[in-house]
Amino acid sequence: MSSDEKVIVVDFDGDHPQDWPGTRKWILMGTIAIPLFLMPLSSTITTPTVNAIADEFHITSSITGPLALSLFLLMYSMGPILLGPFSELYGRWPVLQVGSLFYLAFNLGAGFCTSMTQLLIFRLLSGTGASASLAVGSSMVGDVFRKEERGLPVAIISLGPVLGSCLGPIVGGFIADYTTWRWTFWCTSLATGAFLVLCFIVARETYAPVLLLRKKAILIAEANRQGKDTSRVWKTPFEKDETVGQLYRRTISRSLYFLGTQPIIQALACYSGYLYGIVYLLLSSFSDLWTKRYYMRVSTGSLNYIAPCIGYAVGAQICAFVTDRVYRYQVAKNKGVGKPEFRLPIMVPASLLVPIGLLIYGWSAEYQTHWIVPDIGIALPLMGATIIFQCCSQYLLDTFPVYAASANGAVYIVRGFTGFGFPLFSPAMYEKLGYGWGNSLLAFLALVIGCPIPFILWKYGERLRAVSNFADQTK
Repeated sequence: MSSDEKVIVVDFDGDHPQDWPGTRKWILMGTIAIPLFLMPLSSTITTPTVNAIADEFHITSSITGPLALSLFLLMYSMGPILLGPFSELYGRWPVLQVGSLFYLAFNLGAGFCTSMTQLLIFRLLSGTGASASLAVGSSMVGDVFRKEERGLPVAIISLGPVLGSCLGPIVGGFIADYTTWRWTFWCTSLATGAFLVLCFIVARETYAPVLLLRKKAILIAEANRQGKDTSRVWKTPFEKDETVGQLYRRTISRSLYFLGTQPIIQALACYSGYLYGIVYLLLSSFSDLWTKRYYMRVSTGSLNYIAPCIGYAVGAQICAFVTDRVYRYQVAKNKGVGKPEFRLPIMVPASLLVPIGLLIYGWSAEYQTHWIVPDIGIALPLMGATIIFQCCSQYLLDTFPVYAASANGAVYIVRGFTGFGFPLFSPAMYEKLGYGWGNSLLAFLALVIGCPIPFILWKYGERLRAVSNFADQTK
């Protein structure tokens, strides 16, 4: 705390979240990793039960069934536009807890619905609440870990969403074969309830501006109790002279503003969005390959989702053990000065894994080769996508450290639309082009859209940051 004649500035004094003990940091990371695993699992767990749901509600449209997945994904990805800025106003944990409670209420209700319309509405609303974990997850890493420490925590919290989205169909497959589809909602609701209890016990705010506001309130109250002069203005370094209404309007529109004005975010949103759409297109159609072309039972066929799980896990481990080393190596070469662009080198081989894997998966499925070949094929693009998602998150954390939630929210806008739309057209695409040419088309687009981006940002990223009013120029 420092002061002059008129203003008392409240700042950290060895109590910044990045100065916390390692044990406390990792407990928080473990806690945020739970909803980041549960919510994507909830998104894909209905995939193997689409036919059972359609039969019960007498649905014949080929689009209505996948909507149960797509509507959840739409709001899961779009929710951070609203909730990300809220976390910059009120803190990370209140947003996470309220959002999870909102998800729990409507996800539980989906298990009791009596019509397809009710189910789709509940999925839409539960996806909104589920997005709270997505809105604050990567930002919490930036809150408590320094730049050179973020590789492993980003890898861990990024592993939850990808593993959840792959394990969901496995759980849903056995539910479809051995019980009612309603248990896909009830079991995830039970797990979320247990998480909320844990969250209530270990929750701790991590966002620096909110922590300083609380510290200021405590210091003012203490000064009042001691009868000290409190006529001077107490401020934190993050406070601005604006009303709550002005602050809300500014933060709620920041994600859209970033998407419209920041070329760095536009490039990463385009690439991440395309990959996100491909991931959910593959996951939503993967079960049909095994039941309709390989003639497996739903539960047996769902075991093939272990392959993308392995791809995700390997990609996450590569990021965990390689990105920080690459970053430190680049910093040493740059005379100890770090840059966000030092997160990019690993994206180059990862971006090549996507088209290569799509080609292997597509043509092996087309000719119905041994099941191991399409499994290897689908694991490769998901491994590459995992690495790219994590590199993008770390790059945004380093580039927009104070506004990381809004920056990620801008990326989630594009991901929301692609995650919503791609699974809807996949049945028609595979029916028209087959697995071979359909995936060849996706591979070609991945090559054209994604592979140049790491090189472009490596060359021009620093220049683009220099003209941004929001990017941190000290990196």
